[in-house]
Amino acid sequence: AMRRPSAASLPPASPARPSRRLAGNLGCAAAVAAALLVLAACGADDPVVDDPLPPPDPADGFQVSMEADVPAGAELWQCKVSEIPTVEFTPVNYVESVQTAGVHHMDVMALAFANVDLAPGTYECADLYRDYPQLMEDGLIIYAAQQAEQHIKLPEGTIANLPGSLKIMQELHYVNATNVDAHAFSKINIYRYTGTADQQIWGGAVRDTNLNIPPGESTEWTRCVMSDDVDVLFLSSHTHALGVNFEIRAFDGTDVGELLYSNSDWATPSLLSFDEQPLHVPAGQGFEFSCHFDNLTDQTVHWGFSAAEEMCQIAYVFTPGFADHKCNVVETSDGVLP
Repeated sequence: AMRRPSAASLPPASPARPSRRLAGNLGCAAAVAAALLVLAACGADDPVVDDPLPPPDPADGFQVSMEADVPAGAELWQCKVSEIPTVEFTPVNYVESVQTAGVHHMDVMALAFANVDLAPGTYECADLYRDYPQLMEDGLIIYAAQQAEQHIKLPEGTIANLPGSLKIMQELHYVNATNVDAHAFSKINIYRYTGTADQQIWGGAVRDTNLNIPPGESTEWTRCVMSDDVDVLFLSSHTHALGVNFEIRAFDGTDVGELLYSNSDWATPSLLSFDEQPLHVPAGQGFEFSCHFDNLTDQTVHWGFSAAEEMCQIAYVFTPGFADHKCNVVETSDGVLP
């Protein structure tokens, strides 16, 4: 049976999808969640703004970052393609990040798994997901963030093993709902692990892409079961603004069990950590996740990437680090399976 340990939830810092997903191992990576903080542009007479997250010494790790100006009332969704500055595998056990307050979501994807080869540079994400739809299902999310500040520490001896010169795509989605221009940024420090590694992580996401949310209150739920035995280290959720509550419960393949996770803050959902005692999930058991929506408009809202559309999904990170271990959808509230 699924073993329920005591678990700690990382406290949100300052008030993005995922989160959409996570992973580790050969082309793999770290875990979920991230951060926010406003960095003002400085003129010659303005006070100096301290760097909220200086990059580590190259001997200790590296930084992945991006930034962009966002006009008043505009929605930014940009993707920056680059290569990590290492030539050999980098074992990672600890990651920290900061990002602008109000970031809808930020994630970092390994492109190789989607068989997409893009030149380094900054792109409009909408164009990439249109031209390369396999990014949604096959791209490997190696880090994701929906909070302003985040620190992810794996259990001792457990790593994400990043290949040298891995081509990655950092995605930044920010809605500037104010009447003044804004500057959005994201910084992620990835640190090299120097201990002895005996375990690697992997991760995934399960999403309901058949969302048709009517005016008023409604609930959509999805049930999935693991293909193999796993020990879950992290769970997180993602909706857009219509999501008023998100719940994850244990599912034994037949019956829905105890509540594992609950979140009522769609903008900065907490990351549930089982790092001290992983949550063991046998093959054939898994989760039910339910999204409770309150649609105050008079229009049906559908699934989509933009802030005006909706999402309902979970992200999970586990050991052992095998890419073929997945939580497969077996039931949904509307009867539609992937």
